[in-house]
Amino acid sequence: MSALADRGAGPGELRRLTAAAAIVLLASLLQFHLLTADSRFHDDEAFFMTFARGAAVKGDWLLPGSLDKPPLSIYLSALSMIAVGVTADAAGVLQLDVYAGEFAGRLPNVMFALLFTALMMRLAWQRYRDLTSAIFAGLLSAASPCLTAFGVSVFTDMSLIFFGLAAFYFAATRRWTLAGLALGLAFWGKQQAVFVAVFLALLLIRGRAGRGDWLRFALPLGATLLALLAWDAARPEAGIFTQAAANNAPDQLLAPPEAWLERLSYWLTSAAWLLAPPAIAPLLLLGAAPAAIKRPGLFASDAALLAALCIYLAVHVVFRFNLYERYLLLMLPLLILPVARALAALGDRYAGRLWQLAIFAAVLVGAVATYNGHTPFSGSRAAQAGIDDLAEHLNGKPVATVLYDRWLGWLLDYYLGPWHDKRRVYHPSPEELLVDALSLDETGARYFAAPISKPYQRWIDVLRQAGFAVAVDYRSERYITFRLLPPNN
Repeated sequence: MSALADRGAGPGELRRLTAAAAIVLLASLLQFHLLTADSRFHDDEAFFMTFARGAAVKGDWLLPGSLDKPPLSIYLSALSMIAVGVTADAAGVLQLDVYAGEFAGRLPNVMFALLFTALMMRLAWQRYRDLTSAIFAGLLSAASPCLTAFGVSVFTDMSLIFFGLAAFYFAATRRWTLAGLALGLAFWGKQQAVFVAVFLALLLIRGRAGRGDWLRFALPLGATLLALLAWDAARPEAGIFTQAAANNAPDQLLAPPEAWLERLSYWLTSAAWLLAPPAIAPLLLLGAAPAAIKRPGLFASDAALLAALCIYLAVHVVFRFNLYERYLLLMLPLLILPVARALAALGDRYAGRLWQLAIFAAVLVGAVATYNGHTPFSGSRAAQAGIDDLAEHLNGKPVATVLYDRWLGWLLDYYLGPWHDKRRVYHPSPEELLVDALSLDETGARYFAAPISKPYQRWIDVLRQAGFAVAVDYRSERYITFRLLPPNN
């Protein structure tokens, strides 16, 4: 601080820097607390991290397999694994402990969440030139349960929203070359960057950008997209865009109209976690509402943000897109900016410092709930507890043991480790499993693993009726494994 004062920084700048540092510190406290919590990967996280581990440990940098996402987040997790997780055993073989892999894989998204918080404050200051608005924008970002939850995940959405926000910031300051580059990197994070691209194109049109502006924006964007297409073409498997279409294309483009209300209700219920826990978020929105009523022109400059928010919401209701909670992240900056400005304006109009302190207190109460793990993602991650113990049990079986696995997939594969020596076999139906099990000319024990919540009994009954000797080999609160001996044993 004294160094800044020596350079001529005024009291206003010092206040901004102090507030920004305090808010980033709050975000760091929340993020790193949850990062070090003892929690297993979600199924989809394990899918991405198996690719990242393959790159970090086995050198599979082209990410072979049925991948449907661009590689940026996976590469960053792989580099993080190399930096803080990968070790070499006595034979010089690279190893990665599954728990070290969890920490390393999540670390890049934690950094994206912190950078997102800092950039939100910078963007709010650039738009409104108001310290209170910028502080509220940073505080709402730092304490957002949704941002915190997915900051300690390995989903590709975090790189998307950070570079998408960076593209928006550079466009707002008319630095179109950097805006195009940031948007290109957002596409390297996830294909949903197309929503950001549409918004930025509308900004260019609305601002009556000249040909030079369009070129400065389009050239770096085109270069990064061409690089992504070249990377995709170099992979031996089906392209990520083809795979994404195969995985996500619905039978019909539009959701049936009778489902719209249900989809809207679910989407809004999930969106309640964007700013704060649902018990507090309505208070923030209701607190901001009087500012919009008393000052009709307050949101004139934010009309495009609010329109984009409504359009994004409507698109996910009307079209048959998956309604995953992480898809809400693109709505976060569109919501935070006008709400932060309204809260700041309301405090200035009515109760000054007292009102602002009340808002700070409400947000911090929500942050405490987030600190204790009350996020929209905590339940789905808790459902995987014990998968590491199951994997350790199965790793103790003889080399080349057959593991029949209908439901655990990539999750079990990750926790078995990078060099596991078991034959994990998938069959979509009991009948197909039975045909394969009877045709396998081996007399040793095989194993069938399943979550207890799944309908595994039908599979076991089919095997038992065919003459297999079946016995429970392992059972925990969430998982069960059966030992199978073929009829000719």
